[in-house]
Order: sequence, then structure tokens, then C-alpha cells
Amino acid sequence: MKKKLLALLICAVLIAGALAGCGNSGSPSKTPANTPGSTPASTPGSTPSSTSPGTNTTSWPTGPVSIIVPASAGGGTDLLARVVAEKLTQKLGQSFVVVNVTGAGGSNGISQVHDAKPDGNTILFFHNALLINKVSGISNYSYDGFEVGPHLVSDIATGFYVRSDAPYKTYSELVEYALAHPGEVTMGVEVGGFTYLMVKSFEAATGVQFNMVDVGSNAEKCTALLGGHIDIMPNQYSTAAGYIKSGDFIALGFPAEERSEVYPDVPTAKEQGLDWLYSGYEFGFFFPKGTPKEIQEKFNSTIKGLFDNNEIQQSILDLGNEPVYMSPEEFTEKLKSMEENYTKLMADVQAGR
Repeated sequence: MKKKLLALLICAVLIAGALAGCGNSGSPSKTPANTPGSTPASTPGSTPSSTSPGTNTTSWPTGPVSIIVPASAGGGTDLLARVVAEKLTQKLGQSFVVVNVTGAGGSNGISQVHDAKPDGNTILFFHNALLINKVSGISNYSYDGFEVGPHLVSDIATGFYVRSDAPYKTYSELVEYALAHPGEVTMGVEVGGFTYLMVKSFEAATGVQFNMVDVGSNAEKCTALLGGHIDIMPNQYSTAAGYIKSGDFIALGFPAEERSEVYPDVPTAKEQGLDWLYSGYEFGFFFPKGTPKEIQEKFNSTIKGLFDNNEIQQSILDLGNEPVYMSPEEFTEKLKSMEENYTKLMADVQAGR
């Protein structure tokens, strides 16, 4: 009898162990799903995230998805969005369509996504002008008015551009000229937006005073500069690259700590003796508040997969930008820090400091 009981006990232990093994290898409840931001910034060749599109149970997308770009067609933001839209269409089997919604320094597009149904079918692709628009009062929404998605691109190659016949070819020459001609040099900006605050920070750092004219989007700035309607435009190098190649424009330099890896021949303002730094564009994705976590996770893992498998980096580099993946959590922290800096800078501008 004792032998029989012992045999039954051994069998029970073996069966329990076998069931536990099966549960660990196949049950979704035993495998913790990655949440947005749970993975570190990826490098080419790194191991893909465990939250891949294949393991996410959501059926999204079931139809076309609109990527709202609050900028004109043909500009740097638009071109980046189209590169990603093409990749997402290939990966997820539904059309990702770029929709340009211009006006109010990007606020029209921002508002459209903010008010959209949170079903994953409307996504915002934009940069840190989102923060500046809120700080300057142009928009009612900052990053915390959205579900923050992954970061895609860093662009430190943002600076001042002039026509090749300008009387200044460097920042130091510009400062000398502008001090001798206060208020005469015309700067094309979108008042209250990213480039407006950039120019105000330059004025504060150098003591010069520009005549600022609102000319709209980055693409429209190029047209205004080429036509002689403005003297200088603050812009992305990628937007101005064609004009620089043709010899129409000159880049004065970038307000960064180090030279751009993408444009190593362009000096920094620091190299030219100016104590002026200004953060460039940081591009990423934003969903309407309340968008289901499963959709956000599937989108994030798809973007991360593009980086892990080195499928998108070269396309971004070809547009003159630096591909940098950040998880939603990492991107959120960066946005928070930048907003704090912009808030202080705007307060200084308004106080005349």
C-alpha cells in the first residue's frame, strides 16, 4: 500500500512539473509584455524587442491610418513622415497616409490629432515645436496632452541660412553687421514658434536686434529667402540642402556642442566664438489620449523593429537627419526637460532679459 501511495505521489509531482513547464513556454499570461518605454534606445544589430507585431493580439490596423504632419509638403518633417509611412505600410499591411495640416505654427495639425477619436487611425508626427507652441500660447496642448509614442530622429543641423551674396558668411560676421545695423536685418520666422524662440535666444546671447517677419513654414522660408523677401532664415539643413548644393544658400553654422555627424563640414557657433546653444528638432509620434495600450505597443514595437533590423536608418540619413530611436518613456523624459528649458527661455524673452 505504501509503495502504491509513493508511486502515485511521484506521478503527481511529475505531472505538475510538466504542466508548469508548458505554462512557462506558451501561456501569454506568464510572459510579461513590453510596455512603451521598457526597452533602451536601440542600435543596429541589437536584439529585437519581445513585444513584436507578431505577439500583439490587437487586430490594428484594420484600415488606412492618417499620419498628421503639421507642416507643408516637401519640407523636412513631411519627407521624414513619408519615409516612415512607406515602411509602416509594408510592415503592417494597411496604408499609412501622410496628411499635411498647416497653419498657426503647427497648431492646427496638433489640435486635429488631439481631438481625433483614439482608435489608432490618427497619429501625429511632429517635433519639439509642440512644446514651444504651448509655452508661447499658440497652442493649448503640449506633450502631456497626448499619448507619447517613440522618438525617431534628432536633428542638430538646424541653424541660420543666408543667400550666397549676403555680406556675412559666418555668425561672427553676422553679429558685427547686425550690431552696426540694428533692426535692419530681416529674419523669416513663424512668430511664437520654434524658429522665433531660436532667434530670440540668439539676440539674447549676442545683443543684436533683428526685424522678424512671419513667413510660415520651413519650405516657405526657403522661397522667401531665395526671392530676397528676407535676409536670413532659421531652418533645418535638410530643407535647405538643395539650395546649398546649387550655391544659392550658405549655412552659417549650428548652435550645438559638437559638429553634426551628418554634416561634418559645417562649423558650430561655439567654434566661431559665440556662446550660443539651442536644441535642434527632435521628431517623434503622438497618439490621441486614450488610444488603447495594445495599439501603442504594436506601433512602438514596429518602429523599434525597423531600427533593430537596420531597415530605416539609411533613409533617414539620406534626408540629412540622424536616426535615433527612443522608447516612449525616454522620449517623454526628454520632452519634459526641453519644455522646462523653453519655459525659462520664454519667460526671459518676455521679461526683456
